[in-house]
Amino acid sequence: MTTKTIHVYLAGPDVFFPDAVGVGERKKAHLAELGLIGHYPFDNEIPAEAFADPRKAAHLIADANEKMMLECCRPDQIGVILVNMSPFRGPIMDAGTAFEAGFMAALSHQNPNILIIGYSDDERLFEERMAQDIYGGQTKRHEGRLFAPDGTAIESFGGRENLMVTGAIERTGGKIFNTFEEAALFAKQAGEKRLAQMKKPLGGATPAILENA
Repeated sequence: MTTKTIHVYLAGPDVFFPDAVGVGERKKAHLAELGLIGHYPFDNEIPAEAFADPRKAAHLIADANEKMMLECCRPDQIGVILVNMSPFRGPIMDAGTAFEAGFMAALSHQNPNILIIGYSDDERLFEERMAQDIYGGQTKRHEGRLFAPDGTAIESFGGRENLMVTGAIERTGGKIFNTFEEAALFAKQAGEKRLAQMKKPLGGATPAILENA
């Protein structure tokens, strides 16, 4: 009989940090202490010779990361993506990380055992970061909407990141925390609730996607 487990994909700009491998290993170790199985993009083995052709390497990396997320989200286990949403090279989250959150969000429509959980070291709302970091506070409100000096609208829905990302997190039962450790603990707690749902007899189980994790 297959043992149902909680698998966690670690998404974020961590792979660009000076100690990228070490960061991933430490986060996976922390997850292991909580009884979770961590997966980090650098776990994928890309042949060194592939980097002689940057485009080939890019495709191999992207494909490997998508396959890793798919493996985390097998229907016989709980699949979690812990998303490092901390602003990176600007006032918003890393673009590749946002894609990974979206990838998992799409999978969650077919697999209710997927959780998207975020964390960020910047507690400001998305609109606050836009107004302060890009426009130096020179924004205006009109009929409840926020606008930049050039007249373009700034998303202002009270979330900590773009509404598509925050919406996916909330829809799957996740939340956004201030630290990785808080997010990881929630992944354990929410994941265990989903596991309990999976073990209920047929006919008496509540669909996990409707459960308030």
